[in-house]
Amino acid sequence: MGDKENASQPALGAGAPGWVEVRLRPTLAQERRVLVRAMRRAGAACVWAPAGQVRGVWPDTPQARRAIAALPLPANAPEPFLECFQAAGPRARWAEPPCQRLHPRLTLAEAWSGLAAGADTIIIDPLTAFGAGDHPSTRLNLMLLAGLLTESPPPAGSWVADVGAGTGVLALAMALLAGLKVLAVDPDPASARAVARNRALNPLAGPLVHFARGCHDVLGARLPLIAANLPGPILLVAAAHLVGSLEPGGRLVVSGFREEFAPGLAESLAGLGLAVRRRAQEAGWEGMVFSCGG
Repeated sequence: MGDKENASQPALGAGAPGWVEVRLRPTLAQERRVLVRAMRRAGAACVWAPAGQVRGVWPDTPQARRAIAALPLPANAPEPFLECFQAAGPRARWAEPPCQRLHPRLTLAEAWSGLAAGADTIIIDPLTAFGAGDHPSTRLNLMLLAGLLTESPPPAGSWVADVGAGTGVLALAMALLAGLKVLAVDPDPASARAVARNRALNPLAGPLVHFARGCHDVLGARLPLIAANLPGPILLVAAAHLVGSLEPGGRLVVSGFREEFAPGLAESLAGLGLAVRRRAQEAGWEGMVFSCGG
């Protein structure tokens, strides 16, 4: 791993402690998650993953320099940038950790940000599951859910579902915003681990989320609300069962597909008795809210 140091940075003196920051720009979200975990294992004092980057800070020691040099870089990744600085602590140059304000009632931040969960804030550690909030499909579903649960939520304590739960972020949002009990469903063992971790990170919403390892067909009750962030072809396969799991007047919030897939999905769900009530787009992706009758 090559070192591209900031030549204008003054040499460290005997004042504040010295730190070295590494900035990387991996192409894929999965590569970002791998690097975040690798930096933590390599002893970084703190790690951030703002848009398109991964940034880690170490005490400026020979051991840290060797750990940095051994970081696994993605294929074809741009050359990493290293910068030395002096400060009282590794977070001193970032007064406000990064977060996403998705709705006036909902902020999303990753665990590395140092923020705490609260009445309007969800903290997510994606581990190896999908749904850290860095993909448009996740943001679209969260924004649609936040609007729906602000305007016309099911009664507090109602059971709802998050199908294809991933990290559990949609489930946690439904629990936090409306006091709903959520069945988070996913067949992936990585999802089970991520949901357990994120339940613990979010003490207000976490106790209301219950994980079930499986697919859409584990739903057996009629529910007032189902959220599903799934690829379009999987949504088509699951559509009949999802619709059959909605109570009259229930809502289905879907995302995970490109804009060009949306008309065909809407037509298929219309054939099952659902009507489009709201839609949103971001970066070529789409999310939609459907209602069952009424």
